[in-house]
Amino acid sequence: MKPKLQNIDHIHVFVPDRQKALDWYSAILGFKPVNRLLFWAKTGPLTIGNEEGSIQIALFEGEPDNNRSVIAFNATGEEFINWHKRINNALSKFIEVEDHSVSFSIYFEDPYGNPYEITSYDYEILSNHYNEK
Repeated sequence: MKPKLQNIDHIHVFVPDRQKALDWYSAILGFKPVNRLLFWAKTGPLTIGNEEGSIQIALFEGEPDNNRSVIAFNATGEEFINWHKRINNALSKFIEVEDHSVSFSIYFEDPYGNPYEITSYDYEILSNHYNEK
C-alpha cells in the first residue's frame, strides 16, 4: 500500500537579512514567527507562517542566488516510517533519518538534484521506533 502525505510542511528560503525579510513577509503576506519554533532561530531557521498555520517558510541567512529551495512534506509518524522505507527502497543510497529534537526528517533529491524533505512532528512515536534499533 502506498503511504500518504498530509501537506507541504515548510519551504526553505535564503535571505541576506532575516529581520528585513520578516518585515517584508509580515507586511506583504501577513506572516508572523511560529511561536513553537522560535527557539530554532538561534541556530537554525526563523520559521514564519500564516495565521491558520497551513503555510510555513523557514528563513535561513544566506545569499538568495545560492538558494536551493527544499520542498518539505509533512506526514504522521506511522506514515513517516513507511516513507522512509519506500524512499530507501527506491534510491540507490541509504537515506538516514535526522532527529531535530522536536521532529524527524529525511532528506533526498530527485534525479535532477531538486531537494525534498519529509518531516513528522510525531516525535515520541519516531523516537521510540528509531532508537529501538
